Order: sequence, then structure tokens, then C-alpha cells
Amino acid sequence: MQLQTIDCTSIQQTTTTITMKLTTQLLAAFIGGQFEVQNTDEKYIYRGEIKTAEVVGGELSMTFSWMARGEGFPPIPTGWVNESNLTYEASLGDYAYIASDIGPGREGGDNRLCIHSTLIGELGVFYPPNGSKLDPTRVKGLELGATVK
Repeated sequence: MQLQTIDCTSIQQTTTTITMKLTTQLLAAFIGGQFEVQNTDEKYIYRGEIKTAEVVGGELSMTFSWMARGEGFPPIPTGWVNESNLTYEASLGDYAYIASDIGPGREGGDNRLCIHSTLIGELGVFYPPNGSKLDPTRVKGLELGATVK
């Protein structure tokens, strides 16, 4: 899973970029929020609700309550379909990913977190529980129920 290759600073709303190290403790604030990952070169975008997130030994590992894949991307998804893969992993390594606080989104909420890898063209954005959300009822084939809050 990956996001569109966009420089994290281009979507930030403040003039200061704060680069940080990803930790399990930092990611705990995003549990129940959403994660979007995209890559324009590979032509895919995914978004889902974060169930677990941890960083162990330089490896980011997440599970999701549900996951959707965008159709018609790039440039902008024309619709969303259910994705059965409910995991995401990334090797953070030295300089593999840069993590930045990019401030709150237009919809408000707490600050978002961006991870970006120029090596593989991946961009990921963590949205807090009170931030922007893809409405799961708009995801074709997603069975709502016990899996979605």
C-alpha cells in the first residue's frame, strides 16, 4: 500500500516542519483514526481505520478495522472498494522514511502525521480520530457491523 508522491511540506498548513522519530507511543494517538497511503508511480491509494500501530526495531506495523482501495487513482479516487488486506508494514531504516508533523487538516481535529519515502515514492498520512475520515459507508463491498466503530 502506498500514497501519491507529494512532498509532506506541500500539505502542511504551518510554516514549520517538525521532523520526528516514529514510536509506538507517538502512534497511540492515532488509534481509531485513519491512515492513507499512496504512490502515484504504482498507481494506488489505500485508506483505513487504524486498529493497532507499533514500531519495533525500526519496523512500522499496523492493523486496520477496515481498509479501502481507491479506484481511478491517480489523480483523485473516483470511488472506494473494500480491500481484504488489513495490515501495513514499512521498514523505517535510516532515511527510508521521514516523519513530519503537518498540523491539522482543513476539517479540523488534532495534528496529522506524514511519513514520506523518496526511495520508493510512498507517502502516508496518519489522521487523528477527530480528523478527516473516509466514510466507510461509501466503500463498495465493505460489510459494516462489528468490524467498524
